[in-house]
Amino acid sequence: MTASHRARLAIFSTVFMDLLGFGIVIPILPLYAKDIAAHPSPWMSHVNHLLGLGAAGTSPGAFWAGVAFLAYSLMQFIATPLLGRLSDLTGRKPVLWTSLMGTVVGYTMMALTSRFEWVLVARILDGITGGNISVAQAAMADSSRPEERSKVMGMIGAAFGLGFVAGPTLAGVLSGSALGHRLLAEHGWHLPFLVAAGLSLAASLLVIFWMPETLTPEVRKRAKHEDSRGHALVEAWKRPGMPQVMSISLLAMAGFAMMEGTFSLLANARFQFGQREVGYLFAYIGILIVLYQGGLVRMVAKRMPERAALWAGLLLMALSLPLLPVLGWKWPFLLILIPMAWGSGMNTTATSALASQLTPAEAQGSLFGAMNAMTGIGRILGPIGGAFIFARWGGHATYVAAAGVMVVALLVASTLPRTEHA
Repeated sequence: MTASHRARLAIFSTVFMDLLGFGIVIPILPLYAKDIAAHPSPWMSHVNHLLGLGAAGTSPGAFWAGVAFLAYSLMQFIATPLLGRLSDLTGRKPVLWTSLMGTVVGYTMMALTSRFEWVLVARILDGITGGNISVAQAAMADSSRPEERSKVMGMIGAAFGLGFVAGPTLAGVLSGSALGHRLLAEHGWHLPFLVAAGLSLAASLLVIFWMPETLTPEVRKRAKHEDSRGHALVEAWKRPGMPQVMSISLLAMAGFAMMEGTFSLLANARFQFGQREVGYLFAYIGILIVLYQGGLVRMVAKRMPERAALWAGLLLMALSLPLLPVLGWKWPFLLILIPMAWGSGMNTTATSALASQLTPAEAQGSLFGAMNAMTGIGRILGPIGGAFIFARWGGHATYVAAAGVMVVALLVASTLPRTEHA
């Protein structure tokens, strides 16, 4: 096995294990935060009163679930470009390990608390060190040629999808298990978050003992001499074509995060699904992502330029999102999730490939840090905006608004310049 193939396999494995923990958390965090917020602290009650939440027909728990997502995303927006730039200077391996250890501490704190304030502290810590995906993307770019970028970025997407298959399924099993109920009743411990912490710890050990450093000393030397006086986000914005690509990343993530942050609440409101059933639904979405990123992405990359794949992905999401709150269970609802999941995969992979082609090798870490900062803004605006709309006007308004954001992203995509490989 060549060094580049070993690096890709190691990165895939570490991303999968980390995203397995992430997949455990995502479907249950909104319901978990909602339950905690049902017994608000005095300051939370004051905020509820100011925002008009808590009256008949409103759901303050949905808003506080959005705040839990916001805390992570805000810190990730600030820190991820800096971590990306740091990985250009010191290498991918140490930065990836550090970010994973921050995730371990954050999940452990969430597992041991029943107070919303500590949930916020945990999400803030995890957000500060949550640059692992951008560093993994940069490491994948290090070990590939420009024309291979869609394919290798698809490996990151496949790892993400596999995590979303196994993670939510595991979340449903753990939250409904006898051990999970006993730990919660006797100690106030949340078993799914403890397992997520353990998985991230295992991923950090995999980085130490298996993953080779993908950034060569020569590239690191060039990175140290590169003029980088500004924040990595500002530097990336100056590159031709990058303002459009980064804006699309922000908008697409904001629209998708409006769905992601309220999907558990929608399923609970429409079908009375609990943590177990919601976990299985997220696992189904993960299977769809794996089918695309693990196989279909290669067919799309061969037959469709990145620009066209980006447009197609945004259009699929714009058309499918407004149907989620109105289609009935079972098959209509499950079928409409297919274009939504595949559209997200097409957009994400094509956007990453386009951005990587527009950026030199010594700035790939900064690039993906900046890109993930933009998606971080989307993860700030999307969940909190979606949760507030859901709390005030319900699921249908939320998903129509998410589709509208995708339409704006399509308009920005129409202004993209052409590249050599797109």
